[in-house]
Amino acid sequence: ACLVGSEMCIRDRYAAARASTLTAFYTPQEIARPIWEAIRGMGLSGGRVLEPSCGTGAFFAAMPEALAGCRLVGVELDGLTARIARALHPSAEIIHGGFEHADLDDESFDVAVGNVPFGSYQVDDPRHRDEGLLVHDWFFARALDLVRPGGIVAFVTSKGTLDKKNPAARRRIAERAELVGAVRLPNTAFSPHAEVTADVVILQKRERAEVCEPEWAHTCLLYTSPSPRDMRRS
Repeated sequence: ACLVGSEMCIRDRYAAARASTLTAFYTPQEIARPIWEAIRGMGLSGGRVLEPSCGTGAFFAAMPEALAGCRLVGVELDGLTARIARALHPSAEIIHGGFEHADLDDESFDVAVGNVPFGSYQVDDPRHRDEGLLVHDWFFARALDLVRPGGIVAFVTSKGTLDKKNPAARRRIAERAELVGAVRLPNTAFSPHAEVTADVVILQKRERAEVCEPEWAHTCLLYTSPSPRDMRRS
């Protein structure tokens, strides 16, 4: 353990915080609140709520008062951010560490909600290692392990989850969950912190996995007419 305020401790915390910013995006309440409204519309009135990669607990902060009795569990990789989350949400259990290392029981949550990391790398998780999932898609797979049948997974995710040409990750998700809804956010949704295109994806876990081929698992090319500005450039 390092001494609080020591130069080495400050350097270590700065390095950890800087590393976490590679895939971290601040979640505005204007995004988190409508997601909770959608979850409540699906009938949630209580139970256990998981926010993986919780940051300081943006989704806990946006939770409607009607759900105040829910038991909250957050997982956060960065130690300083995890301590801030504990201070802001003293009734929640905040686990400091990677989501892949969190000791959580399967099918023990009613909802998993949050803004997951985006990236072109994979998580070293033995359970899903052979599936070739990028980090944002892996968060869906891991969350579906942890929510009960009929439970809800509602994540802000990279547009790549729904847009990528290879449908393998979407097929895997579709085997385990039904798509309830999806919304594309404008690329200014996280301004001024970042300019990134993201989607809100809401799933409901199936009672049992089944092989299926829903339309949303596939992508297609859409022709769009060039704008007058583009035509002038050609």
